[in-house]
Amino acid sequence: MLLGRPYSLTGKVIQGKERGRSLGFPTANLELLGWRRQTVKNGVYAIQTKLEDTWHNALINIGVRPTFHETEVEHEVHLFDFSGDLYGKVLVVAFIERIREEKTFPDADSLAAQIKADEQVARQILSG
Repeated sequence: MLLGRPYSLTGKVIQGKERGRSLGFPTANLELLGWRRQTVKNGVYAIQTKLEDTWHNALINIGVRPTFHETEVEHEVHLFDFSGDLYGKVLVVAFIERIREEKTFPDADSLAAQIKADEQVARQILSG
């Protein structure tokens, strides 16, 4: 937090492949807006995200989703305890702490188990 506040970026929620939803962790895929198109290092982060006037605790994965052999960098946000339609909404993402680097998993079930563990870590970080 060298800026005196967390690094942040802004993105519009767009349609994704809905893999997170099929794994039990629905995500908002972001199309980055503004001049901050270059983001932080690929990986999983505990974040806070602003939707309209409300801040929500969340998790973001930035990367190429190597488990699914993809190559484009995506920004996928999972808001904790949230339900609702986010398509077309603008989210502000404030990075709080990096949890881990991006890695390849042998299958979708292993990935889902890791996301669950990542969420628990993020909830601990964000509750403090």
